[in-house]
Amino acid sequence: MLSPSGRQFTGRDHREPLRTALKKHGELGPRQTGGRLFPMACVSLEITQRCNLDCTLCYLSDRAELAKDVPLPILLARIDMVCQHYGAGTSLQISGGDPSLRKIEDLEALIRHIRLRGMRSCFMTNGIKATRAMLERLAAAGLDDLALHVDLTQERKGYDTEVSLNEVRDAYIQRAEGLGLRVLFNTTIFEGNFAELPDLVRFFRARADAITLISFQMQADTGRGVLRERDGEITQNSVTNAISEGMGLALDYDAVSVGHAHCNRYTSLLVSGGEVISPLTNRPLIEDAIAALDDLDEREEGNLDVRRTLRRIFIYRPRLALRLLAEAGKWVWQLRRGLIRSKGRASRMSILVHNFMDASKLEKSRCESCVFMVATENGPLSMCVHNAERDSHIFAPMRIETELGPRWWNAETGEMSEKPDAPVNIANEIIPRKRLKGRMKAEQLEMRSTVVKTRNRAGGDSK
Repeated sequence: MLSPSGRQFTGRDHREPLRTALKKHGELGPRQTGGRLFPMACVSLEITQRCNLDCTLCYLSDRAELAKDVPLPILLARIDMVCQHYGAGTSLQISGGDPSLRKIEDLEALIRHIRLRGMRSCFMTNGIKATRAMLERLAAAGLDDLALHVDLTQERKGYDTEVSLNEVRDAYIQRAEGLGLRVLFNTTIFEGNFAELPDLVRFFRARADAITLISFQMQADTGRGVLRERDGEITQNSVTNAISEGMGLALDYDAVSVGHAHCNRYTSLLVSGGEVISPLTNRPLIEDAIAALDDLDEREEGNLDVRRTLRRIFIYRPRLALRLLAEAGKWVWQLRRGLIRSKGRASRMSILVHNFMDASKLEKSRCESCVFMVATENGPLSMCVHNAERDSHIFAPMRIETELGPRWWNAETGEMSEKPDAPVNIANEIIPRKRLKGRMKAEQLEMRSTVVKTRNRAGGDSK
């Protein structure tokens, strides 16, 4: 098998499926990193459907919380499956629901297994139960990244603006301080906080020394949330422009591609002593660097080993190496004042804007080119497809190996059987009132309100 640059592969190339899909849909341009530098950007491992919040925008389904927590052996097997599909270096996001609701021992076992397979672990949480003590144990188990989801859709008591939630964000940053974790923040963008986006970005910029990546997820009509269609003013361009406004400089979101252009927009910053610059301005150099990294990579499985391959560039591509050094020299000069103030310290911050699809408006080209997957019983599946079909996946019979041979676990009952039962039909299942969330909860509250008003009117008429 040959790489795009003509290099002979002797084994399986995990990047080939994504590369083929991107090429098929016209997305394999010279600045495309998907299928070249990595076989998959991220895979979500949903370990629970339970959550301790009721977000106005939520990708979980109406009846998701009827599902029991997936047993640990099944989750460990899914980690192995992800490794088989995408190889070493793949980022595996432990998510849910909120994974902090699982036992700490389960979380430690998952993180250790991910590290054993040579992949990266990311813990995706709203942070409410992610105490310092919990994070210390997860870090000790080998956790790489802590992704914190904080925004107005969560309706946290006492916070009525996005900026006021910076108090929560600061507290979470302090919890993770000194643990060696990369800290990431996720924010859902919708009509209620879009105007505050520049101010929020200024907050992130001021804490670039503690935050590695900021991710903005645009509202999508999927799941059980009471908010549905996105406001027409919220587009990829309007969001990226607002981020540039907050950073105080024009950012290039086309210098590097991460998957399908309609799904993801990416850029990067260098920050030092209050100064901020974009290192992604020299597109010809970026194209040559991506091509060289792809061509000189020696590892045939999983993500490209960037550091090792960069060293090979200095050996086999000396002219390109000199161009890269000259570009780095420009960055140092542009940051000189900040470097003086910070005594030579600088931080890199990545920015991602995700444009998830509505459940009823899935596009084949984007689904096939997806770089954000979910680990399911039948293999990795596009996140947008999974959200649109969630119940059929989380309630499907799940195989589990036992001493007596294979058994199948039922997510509705939490019990195992010798044969896979037919997929559970939960469309008419009655959900306990205390577990109602999203639209169904809002509908019941509205119904109760109507009944009370009707009774009150009837009582008044009787008098």
